[in-house]
Amino acid sequence: MKRLYVLYDAKCEMCRRVRCWLGNQAAFVPLAFVPLQSADLEERFPGVGALEPERQILVIADTGEVWRGADAWIICLWALREFREWSQRLASPLLRPFALRVCDLVSRNRHTFSLWFHRRNEREIAQELGDPRFGENCGIQ
Repeated sequence: MKRLYVLYDAKCEMCRRVRCWLGNQAAFVPLAFVPLQSADLEERFPGVGALEPERQILVIADTGEVWRGADAWIICLWALREFREWSQRLASPLLRPFALRVCDLVSRNRHTFSLWFHRRNEREIAQELGDPRFGENCGIQ
């Protein structure tokens, strides 16, 4: 596996911010971000619509594997240098059910969370997230 394609909703503020955060992390496996609104999405990933990528995050490897929801988050963390260990913990039988529930909760409420992001000062949010790199190349000053 040489690349992971992360499909995200470019109309969702929370999705855009998470995409920026992921994109600013050092990675063992590069992440390529593909908006769900891309005109060529179905051409690039035939049959992707049947997986309902608008409902939960979807990650596709250049080798053809597909992850959805919590498993997609876990594989994204696995790809990152600083978070690979956490991905292994979250994939464990003890924590995976928790990861599934949290991911489902966040996915179902992402538009509500997006409203929260819109109402907050962007600098304040970046500071709360504790990563000074959060704003790089993402339109957050």
